[in-house]
Amino acid sequence: MQIKNGKDFWAGLMYLAFGAAFMLVARNYAMGSALRMGPAYFPTVLGGILVVLGLTVFVRSFTSHIIHSWRIFKFNFRTFIPAVVIGIPAFMWQKEMYAAGGQWLVYAVNGAGILLFFASFGKRSLFQILVMTILFGYMLKPLGLVISTIVLILGAAKAGHEFKFKEVAIMAVVLAIFSSLAFVKGLGLPFPIWPDLGN
Repeated sequence: MQIKNGKDFWAGLMYLAFGAAFMLVARNYAMGSALRMGPAYFPTVLGGILVVLGLTVFVRSFTSHIIHSWRIFKFNFRTFIPAVVIGIPAFMWQKEMYAAGGQWLVYAVNGAGILLFFASFGKRSLFQILVMTILFGYMLKPLGLVISTIVLILGAAKAGHEFKFKEVAIMAVVLAIFSSLAFVKGLGLPFPIWPDLGN
């Protein structure tokens, strides 16, 4: 079989890898049910959706009719190899790193590996959106849901072709309010809404 769309090929593999990783990590936690979700419920469902989506996109890469599609989605081994060299030991020896340098050392090393990994795929705009998503996860606990959501929306929107600060700022504030009401107040998820200035 011949790969006819490099963009779909790499995107499908990436979705499959992330979906499988979510489901694998979630096995260590209680599943619960749709009415009383355990900590494993959301990552398992999200991982399953990503696996199905990734499989669909991966299969489509062999049937696409795009000419010279490998030029659309470039892969950079110069950043991918350091990502693997940093990422795998960082995952395997997380406890030792935490004992040696604390939580921020773990964040820094894992963050470097993730950033290098995402820098291996595609153009700057794709990299910027992925970085903002990772940054959202890192900021959520210390800065709260409102500030993290606003930073995520502003940073991801900046990666687009057109960026109008006023429109994006309004959308970021509305989404931050909606997220707080829906996830924290409505669903009762234990996300901090504002920064914890006591710590």
